[in-house]
Amino acid sequence: MTFQVLNEQMQLQQLCTPFSFFFWFLSFALPVNAEMTGHVGYVNSLAVTADGKTVISASWDTTIRLWDLSQHRELHLIDGHNLSVNDVTVSPVGGLLASGSWDHSIRLWRYRDRTEIGQLVGHEDAVYGLDFSPNGHFLVSASWDYTLRLWDLETRTTLHTLRGHQANVMAAQYSPKGTTVLSASYDHTIRKWDVSTGKTLQVFRGHTNSVNDVAHIPNTETAISVSTDHTVRLWDLRTGLEIARLTDHESFVTCLDVSTDGKYALSGDGNGQVILWDIPSESALRQFFAHDGAVWAVAFTPDTETILTGGADNLIREWHLNSGEQLSP
Repeated sequence: MTFQVLNEQMQLQQLCTPFSFFFWFLSFALPVNAEMTGHVGYVNSLAVTADGKTVISASWDTTIRLWDLSQHRELHLIDGHNLSVNDVTVSPVGGLLASGSWDHSIRLWRYRDRTEIGQLVGHEDAVYGLDFSPNGHFLVSASWDYTLRLWDLETRTTLHTLRGHQANVMAAQYSPKGTTVLSASYDHTIRKWDVSTGKTLQVFRGHTNSVNDVAHIPNTETAISVSTDHTVRLWDLRTGLEIARLTDHESFVTCLDVSTDGKYALSGDGNGQVILWDIPSESALRQFFAHDGAVWAVAFTPDTETILTGGADNLIREWHLNSGEQLSP
């Protein structure tokens, strides 16, 4: 609120009764934001804390922001990177946050007090994807230097540098057991890696353009990926073969998330559209336009009741899973 607007409101309340002033005050005390606003660049990544209370966003504007999900209000701003922050991920233990940037660095933060506790240095180009291991002791990073790195967070050193992709690596994710990692690359492939050796176990081929994101589907031996070739694909992790090809998107598919129960997937595309998928039936449940311009980030809340989207319009929005309606506090 600007000082001018506040001053006008204060003049108005002088003319009101004490009772009406009480309701005027409540109009400012209660949240009114339909979306989360504050970033001045694309929203590149979204993460939700395990308790479902806080959303963490990363942006082209070089900042990380923490939001109260119940009120859609900004809580804190974290500033430290010199260039676009491409990804943020929250550790399953210890209240840690990791961020990766165009400035080639990975930074570790205690998100509750916004304190930077260290950096992981080694990549020679932009860091685009991050994921903590299930036990929170390790981190995998994906970079435009064509490599992935596995990091020991206690020593903050590289355990393995994973080489094999022939182009930018866009995303990486640990398996639920923490024994393997999946990666997605501009070279049109997905790779499965052994974390103990750093060696490639499988190469998944089929996409005809950049693979922009990949994820495990919990409680299954299936992975899901999205690509600039406009498709979402399901893969058998045992054989490396494609199970299904979903073709409802009409633009390049940018981002992906899977619900914690493994029943649903979300994907966003360059036209601003989001599709909610029913994984068992391999079909689209709902499609809606979420942003003006590309959708760069999607996320389920832990209870899977709502979904979050971030876009090229610099906004974060929350949507009801069942109705597809935008939520406001």
